[in-house]
Parts: sequence; structure tokens; C-alpha cells
Amino acid sequence: MKLLYVFAFALTLFNLPALAEDREWVTYRKFVDTLYLQEFYNTPLTDRDKVRLLIKVQPENKKYRTSDLVLTVKHEGIKERLPISEEGIIEAAPNPVWLHEDAMIYTNLPKGERAQILSSMEAKVPDSLQFDYAYLIASVTQWNRLIKEYAGMLRFIAPNFTGVEFQFTKPAHQSVQLMTRSGRQTFTVDDKGYIDLKLNDSLLQENPQLVLSERPVSIALSTD
Repeated sequence: MKLLYVFAFALTLFNLPALAEDREWVTYRKFVDTLYLQEFYNTPLTDRDKVRLLIKVQPENKKYRTSDLVLTVKHEGIKERLPISEEGIIEAAPNPVWLHEDAMIYTNLPKGERAQILSSMEAKVPDSLQFDYAYLIASVTQWNRLIKEYAGMLRFIAPNFTGVEFQFTKPAHQSVQLMTRSGRQTFTVDDKGYIDLKLNDSLLQENPQLVLSERPVSIALSTD
């Protein structure tokens, strides 16, 4: 099952009022604090080297394309554009200067329109199309450890990730193959563009090679 989580579990997604072009949207500090970006990037690299925290933004109104959305940060009298991919993904460590200045984020959406923001916990894998199964599953272990650490007193309701979900932009017979001792296991994309791969202890012990037919747009963590 596809799930996108933010560290504050009760705030799986939040909406911020989007104002007219060149108008204030939200402070950079609120943006960073709400999405727990500092907590993630302050974690030692060895504890997060196989995971990614992605911010996904998109206009609520479907008449606006994600690629049309522009967010800029005003600091020291100048504006600097936040890097957003065509899919609406932001991946960047908090900027300490912008935090110190209490910089403001501006949006180009018209007044009254809103932008949806989600935190996506994802796996980080090598750039190649082939890598160890254990490398991929290590992302599940790391995220479960991190999320319970940041959940604090709410750890008892924290999600427990059990696998990963590959997402492809345009479903077209993409596949994930596991080259096991007993033979090749092939998982094919569904009509929505997803391939769900669950944690398997016996496969983890064998540690077969995993082969992708092409690079997915994302590899998110999934639960049962």
C-alpha cells in the first residue's frame, strides 16, 4: 500500500494558503520545522545513508500543472528560486542563512489557490539498474529506526515499514527482477505505475541481485 509520511504522524499532509504572485506564502523556518528537515539532516550520515527525505509539492487545483509552480525565497533583499523538479520534488538540506534571517517563501499561484505539501520517505539506491537486495532493504531498516526515534512518546502509533514501492511515471511493462538461486523472480508494474516489493527474511539472507528494467521516478517506503 502506497503511503507518504511526514515525521509528525498526525500531519501526514498539510495545506498552506497560496497567495498571488510575488506575495508571501509561508516563512522558510515554518516550512523547515513542519517537515522536520533539520532533524533529518542533523542525523549522522551513517544513520541515513540509504534513505532520502523528499518534499513533494503540487497545486490543489488540477488546472495548474506542477511544473508551473514556482517557489522563491526572499533573503537579504533578493529572491532565490527553490529547486523543484517537474514532478514537484524538492530535496535540499535546510539553509542555515535563510533560517537565521527568517526568510520568507513566495509563491506564484493566484490568490485563493492552495498548494499541497507532503513528506515522502524513500529509499536511496545506487545509480545503476542492478544492486544487492540487502542494500535496498537496508533503507526499510534505517527508516523504521529513524521514525521511531523522532516519534518520541508517539512511537507506539508510528508506522512500521515492511517494503518498498517503485513508481514509474508511465506504466509500460516495467519490471523488477530478483536473481535468486532458485530462479528469476519477476515483478511487473501495475496499471497505476507501481511495483510493491515486500521485505523477505529468506531473500535478505540470500541477498540476490535486483535488476530494474529502468529507473523509477521514486522508491517510497510501504506498509502492509
